[in-house]
Amino acid sequence: MKILHIIPTYKPAYIYGGPIFSVSLICENLVKEGHEVLMLTTTANGKNELDVPIGEIQTVDGVPTIYFKRWTKDHTHISPALMWNVFIKCKKYDAVHIHSWWNIPVMVSVLLCWVRGVKPILSPRGMLSDFTFEKNHSSLKGIFHNTIGKFLLNKTRLHLTAEAEQKECESIGTDNFVLPNYIQLNSAKFKIQNLNKKETFNILFLSRIHVKKNIENLFRALETINFDFQLNVAGMGEENYLSGLKKLANKLGIANKIKWLGEVHGKEKFEVYSNADLLVLPSFNENFANVVIESLSTGTPVMVSEHVGLADYVEQNNLGWICGTDAENIRKYLEIIFADKNRLEEIGKKAVEITQQDFSPTELTKRYIVQYKR
Repeated sequence: MKILHIIPTYKPAYIYGGPIFSVSLICENLVKEGHEVLMLTTTANGKNELDVPIGEIQTVDGVPTIYFKRWTKDHTHISPALMWNVFIKCKKYDAVHIHSWWNIPVMVSVLLCWVRGVKPILSPRGMLSDFTFEKNHSSLKGIFHNTIGKFLLNKTRLHLTAEAEQKECESIGTDNFVLPNYIQLNSAKFKIQNLNKKETFNILFLSRIHVKKNIENLFRALETINFDFQLNVAGMGEENYLSGLKKLANKLGIANKIKWLGEVHGKEKFEVYSNADLLVLPSFNENFANVVIESLSTGTPVMVSEHVGLADYVEQNNLGWICGTDAENIRKYLEIIFADKNRLEEIGKKAVEITQQDFSPTELTKRYIVQYKR
């Protein structure tokens, strides 16, 4: 098949977090299976621009990709050249797959596809969640969503990554399907360790550092924990927010137990997962959460909040613990987990096989192609 992908932010703009990895893995695996793919994107890289050739096809990890200059340096990502190319190219492909929402190129791309008689697949990547509307409660945004926004969304077929995200999008009323993200799985051998002989419990937070991740309540939970721990925090975030978190850690008296690892990728990332005893993700909202599967693929169990898209998967497969978002509940579960070293080791031993089976890229590609053909 010939498949056109469109997203305003693409690798190596890793500052935008999980969607960069998910979308690139879709494209890379489609190419591996012999499909013809073209990615249209912009030079967006936070407040800066990627240092890449503009307007010409280049190969990025096997995927033909065209970067277009953007006019704005914020989340609007306005790029007339990108939108013009969507208008020209969308009818030349068997399927069009657009990623993201709440930015100009994506919304205009949906409109242009409709004008050209093309019904694209749209992956909102968590941007239609209840949390998004609660935290950005602009009346103007609400009015836009209930009028123009829903009109445009109904010109697409929504790709949602978990049943929790599907429930949040029920009110939109458009046709949709659920398929998980592609995940970069660990290929190294499962770690072997005796947790009962370890003095310090190694806890890992690895994700984009953002207010929705609920790191403040994780810190407050750790303030009163009754065992020795080290928290490794890996990921990127805005400087002002990071500074505020470090001040909170100092105030709570746990700063000496926290290591700030910064951004980690590739082999280093999986080593960080493997060296942890537990991954924690107490987020207020996550439409999927790639890090959960990445961690499990190394044999490291997880504790996630009930608002994480993969919480049901974790619970159904007995791969970890589901906590609340308040500090006291997080503390309670951490102490339960620390006291149950045998279960931690049991989960670690089976998690690798389960994730390799359920998130096989070959099988996922077949399922995506079925949806593209529809």
